This record gives sequence, structure tokens and C-alpha cells, in this order.
Amino acid sequence: MYKNIRIIVSLLVLISLFSCSQENNIEKENVQKESINKKWIVQNSTEFESVEFDTNGNYIIIKNETSKTSKKNAEIIVSGTYEVLDTDILLLSNFGSMKVDDSDPDNITFSIKYEGSDTYTYQLKVTKAAEFTSTPKTDLLCDNTWKFTKKETIIDTVSLVNFSKAGTCFTNFSITSQEKGSYLEFGKWQWQDASETKIIITQIKSPEWVLDKDEEVEFEISGLNTGKLEMKEVFEGKTYNIAFDVLK
Repeated sequence: MYKNIRIIVSLLVLISLFSCSQENNIEKENVQKESINKKWIVQNSTEFESVEFDTNGNYIIIKNETSKTSKKNAEIIVSGTYEVLDTDILLLSNFGSMKVDDSDPDNITFSIKYEGSDTYTYQLKVTKAAEFTSTPKTDLLCDNTWKFTKKETIIDTVSLVNFSKAGTCFTNFSITSQEKGSYLEFGKWQWQDASETKIIITQIKSPEWVLDKDEEVEFEISGLNTGKLEMKEVFEGKTYNIAFDVLK
């Protein structure tokens, strides 16, 4: 009997240690995601323009490519998801890995290792991009992840939307029953005017919650609080109401 009790106690201790380890890893990952949840402007490269992350695990890298027939640079956009491998290393899908050194807040660097390479070939010095002025509405919109709520019966559709204070709108869309994973759409957003009653989203192609696909969409904010975002879109003379809940 005593032997059995010892075995049970040992198992409980092991389970407790494993649970604590998992919680610590999740906490470290969340801290890392919060620390890089910005748009970063590259200062020391003509090839790389900016790198941006959101807390849903999405990233966008904007690069420049000089055309052979023109001196004008063309933008190359690489996007995907990222995982926190370590306190300073991120794994970027469709790209490679990135080592983050923010030990000196005045000299933050992102070192890049492309897929298939064994060495970090770039060390990008970055600074935070300019952000919108903090206001109650801007903070509510940008400090939350919004889950799109469809009125029609599509039980397995998920759209998670993040608005960044640098003016980027991330949409992470997936159909869970088809097991095809998820894809990322993004655009640029801004308040239409100082009253902060309408937002304009541009350069966005086909997120599931936008009807107008002309790359510029205007939404009227009809409701915004700590739990819900409600907007109206007028398309071809008809008003459509869309709603998002805060992702817990």
C-alpha cells in the first residue's frame, strides 16, 4: 500500500512539473510575441524595407527589387506565419529563421537565415515604425484580436483580424473542416478623419468579410467596446452589417 502511494505521489509531481514547464513556455512565447508586435523599418539595407509581426503569429516582410528594365524599385512581399523556437529565434514559414537581438533597445537587430542555409546572411538594424496617436478608439481597435462572426450558417469558417497602430490590417482566414490550414491577407488601414467614426482599408484583395474588392473599402464603425466591434459597409447601394467578437 505504501509503495503504491509513493508511485502515485511521484506521478503527480511529474505531471505538475510538466504542466509548469508547458505554462512557462507559453508565457515566454507570449512575451516574445508582444515584444515584436510592431512594424520595424530596416535602416541598413536597400534590399529589405520593413518587417512586421502580429500576436496571432503572422509576419510580413517587404523587400525591394530593382527592375532590370527600370531604375524604379518594385516591392516584393513575403508573408506567412511564425513560431517562437527560443527566446530570440523565430521560425518563419516560406522564408527561414530570424534571430532577434533586442538586448540594446537603441540597437535592435534581426539576423536572417534563409531556408536551406546554415548561416545567418543578413543582420538588419531596425527601428519601430511611426504609429497612430493613442486614443481610446485606436487602442480598442488595435490592442485586440477580432474574430469575425458570420450571420449565415458556416460553422467552420474562422477569420481573425488584427489592426496594427502602424496602419496594417492582418486577416487570418481558414476553413477548418477542409484541413487546408490558413492563409493571410493584409492591407493598410487608417481613420477617415479625426472623428474616428469611419476607417478606410486599402490594398486588400479578398478577405472573407469584405464585399468591395476594388482595393479600397470604407467602413462605418457602428459599435466598438471591449468585447465587440461592429461595422457597416455600403456595397452597390446596399448596407451590410458585420460584427467581430474579441478573441479571448
